[in-house]
Amino acid sequence: MNIWSSIFKRWGMGTLSNPDKGYQNAAQHRNSTATGISVTDERSLQISAVWACVQLIANSVASLPLGFYEKTPAGRKPLDKHYLKDLFLKSPNALMKPRDFRLCMTVQMCLWHNAYSEIIWNGERPVALMPLRPGRMTPFITTDGELTYHYAVESGVKIYAKRSILHLKGFSTDGIVGCERSEYARETFGLSVSAETFAAKQFANGGRPGGVISFDAFLNEAQRSQAKMLYEGISEGAIHANELWILEGGTKYEPLDFNADQMQMLATRMMQLSEVARFFGVPEVMIGAGGNATSAWPASFEQQVLYFLNFTLQGYIDEWECAITESLIPVRDQGNIFADHDVSEFIKMDSNTKANVLSRLTQNGLMTRNEGRHKLGLPRMDGADELTVQTNLSNIEDLEVINDDSQAEQPARQMPVEVRQ
Repeated sequence: MNIWSSIFKRWGMGTLSNPDKGYQNAAQHRNSTATGISVTDERSLQISAVWACVQLIANSVASLPLGFYEKTPAGRKPLDKHYLKDLFLKSPNALMKPRDFRLCMTVQMCLWHNAYSEIIWNGERPVALMPLRPGRMTPFITTDGELTYHYAVESGVKIYAKRSILHLKGFSTDGIVGCERSEYARETFGLSVSAETFAAKQFANGGRPGGVISFDAFLNEAQRSQAKMLYEGISEGAIHANELWILEGGTKYEPLDFNADQMQMLATRMMQLSEVARFFGVPEVMIGAGGNATSAWPASFEQQVLYFLNFTLQGYIDEWECAITESLIPVRDQGNIFADHDVSEFIKMDSNTKANVLSRLTQNGLMTRNEGRHKLGLPRMDGADELTVQTNLSNIEDLEVINDDSQAEQPARQMPVEVRQ
C-alpha cells in the first residue's frame, strides 16, 4: 500500500470501508464531536429524546408475545414442547428472565444497530443465550471467507464461530454488520448535549450571561492579580446572584447582552428533539416533542399506533424472527419451524370495537366462539369449538331450493274455526 492510500484510508477516502477479509467495522469509532463534547454510547442515553426513543421501541418489542409454530398441510400449529419455548418463554440463561433478555438485545439494536448473544450448545440443541456488549465485538472474515466474531475480554480477544453467535443487525450497507446508529448520530447527540450544557450553565449562573470588567488605565501584573482576586466570579454561580459588589476607582462592570432568544437556545433544543426522533424513526409526537409534523399525524389513536407498528417496530420484529431462524433452528427444520410475533394485542381496541370485531369473526366462520372467548380472557365453554356462519346471504339461484325446504319443514297451519252460538 502506497503512502497516498494510507492517507486516504486514514481519512476514510479512496478505499473500501470494509475490506474483503479482516475486520468488518460498522463506522469510524470516535467519541469526540464538532462541539468539543465527547459523547459515548452511555452518555447519549442521558439525552431525554434518545432515552424516550430507545425506551419506547425496546419496551414495545419486548412486550409482543413471541410464539413458535410448525407448518402443517392444515396450516400452522403451535409447538407444545420445544427448546425455543424454553429459551424465550422460560429462561434464556441463569441470570435473566425472558423479558430481560429481549429488552437488553433490543436496546442494543436501538443504539448500535447490532446486538450479539453467545449461544451455548448442548449437542445440536441451544440451551442458553448470554448477551454480549456490542462495543467490544467486531465481526471478522478469515482468509477462507468464514465469518467469525472477535470479542474483547480482559485477557485479550475471544474468537467465536458464527454458529456460537446470535447476531441481530439493523440497517446495513454490506449485510455483515449494521451501521451503528450511535456513530452516525454522534454529531446530533453532541449538539443536544451542548445545548443542555449551555442551558444548565445559564441557570447555574442565575439566568445571567457573563460580563466584562473595564478599567480606565492599564494594570500592572500585581494589579491584575488583585483585580482577579476581587472580582472573579462576579457573574458566576448562584451564590453570587444577590451579592452586592463594590467597584472602585472608575471600575465598570458591563454584562454581555446574550439571552436565550438571541442564542436561539430554545429553538435549537426543540429542533434537536426532531433530529433525534428522525434518527430512530420515531414520530415526534410519541416522545412528547410535538412540532409542525403533528399536523400530518393520523387523527385516531388506533391509526397512530398502527403507523408506529408498521414503520418503526416492524423492522425490529422481522430481524428477531430472521435471526432466530438462521441461528437457532437447524437447516433441516428451517422450512417447517418458525417464530412469529403476535401484534394483534399491541393495537388496543375499545370494548365496543373489540365486540364488533369478534362478533364478525365468529359469525362469518373465521373464528370459533371459544377462540373469541380466549381473546377476552374468558374460560372455554362446551359446544363452542365449531365454526358457525349465518345463512341470511345465499346465491340467488338457491333461493327456490331454500324456500321449498323451509316450507316442507314447517307444519301445516290450522285455520281458526269460528264457532257461532
